[in-house]
Amino acid sequence: MKRHKILLVIGDGLGDRPVKELGNKTPLQVANTENIEGLRNSMIGLMDPVGPGVRPGSDTSHLAILGLDPYVYYNGRGIFEALGAGAILNKGDVAFRGNFATVDEDMVIKDRRAGRNLSEAEELVRELNEIGEIMGVKVKFYRGTEHRVAVVLSGEELGEHVSDTDPHEEGLKVRQSTSMSQDVKDSRTAKVVNELTKKVHEILRESELNRRRQERGLPPANIVLLRGASSYKSFPSLSSRTGLNGACVTATAVIRGICRALGLETSTPPGATGGINTDYLSKGREAARLLKEKDFVLMHIKATDAASHDGLAKEKVRALEGIDRAMGQVLNQVGEEMVIGLTGDHTTPVELREHAGDPVPLLIYTPEIIVSDQFSHFDEIQARKGSLRIRGLDLMNLLLNYSNRGQLFGE
Repeated sequence: MKRHKILLVIGDGLGDRPVKELGNKTPLQVANTENIEGLRNSMIGLMDPVGPGVRPGSDTSHLAILGLDPYVYYNGRGIFEALGAGAILNKGDVAFRGNFATVDEDMVIKDRRAGRNLSEAEELVRELNEIGEIMGVKVKFYRGTEHRVAVVLSGEELGEHVSDTDPHEEGLKVRQSTSMSQDVKDSRTAKVVNELTKKVHEILRESELNRRRQERGLPPANIVLLRGASSYKSFPSLSSRTGLNGACVTATAVIRGICRALGLETSTPPGATGGINTDYLSKGREAARLLKEKDFVLMHIKATDAASHDGLAKEKVRALEGIDRAMGQVLNQVGEEMVIGLTGDHTTPVELREHAGDPVPLLIYTPEIIVSDQFSHFDEIQARKGSLRIRGLDLMNLLLNYSNRGQLFGE
């Protein structure tokens, strides 16, 4: 019995709803995806990444897709963001995900992403790392992708049950972090976060880098909004659960962090970014290279989600076509003798600009003969006519089964 290798392609925010700008078609319906359509020996359908109607984050959905129930294992995004940004975490550390953002003199948020693209991010992080310590707690900042940053608190008696300073909406003031329990550890962490936020604002407000940004007509990155506090813990590796030796191709810190937490090798090839300017063929070449060494490769592409959050329907179409080109690159180098999964981690409608609880389209290709679905195009409408209707937690089992790698349950 031949065991096939597995390629799992996840277009972040892949799914959508009909868009007026596109003649009431979805971006997938409009996109030219000839390489995907060429995978005729396929099943298609719909997948609820976490559960029907649940609006998943990229973190919870990727945990589910990689076989871990997020209701059991998820305790916040901070640790994944930090791991993905290069942090080495120890027991007791509390990590946050953060945004460089823009506030006015009254601490009202004007831009939650400080213009999104920050060429100065690395230098700003370097300036913030001069803080070193707050209230006896060590503080370390790590650059993420685009406007994102990770923050790690290290010290004794720290808790993870604290509220965000990010109100998640522009036009509101930066929030004070508060303890979400009666535990003194959480109270202490909230106090540290509030003192840290003040200090960060003082440093960034006076930064020469921000003065230059304003001179160029760019919003200053004069605050860091924190959210998703979580304490470090270990996770069951993908290898221990499936026997797969795996790798991940991504330019997005949180996905890199999840994959590292699950024991996957991670790679960000040249030209790969977390935005719509990513080099799709570079990602395809890297996925093809890794497939020659590994049993399983996850190729994650963020561009579809970035376009959706900015309401850019035509850019999302181009991003979908970029995913198709990346898959074509893999097929050209590796061939079709592998199992391929193609899906999204969640739906992000471009007219909504936020994650939705809609199911996402799913395609599973196998080189062996199966009862394939008849479809003319891979999109949300065609997917509803397919044979698959699963949860994210089911996907890895299906990929293992069709690659002849599934483990016997029972005797």
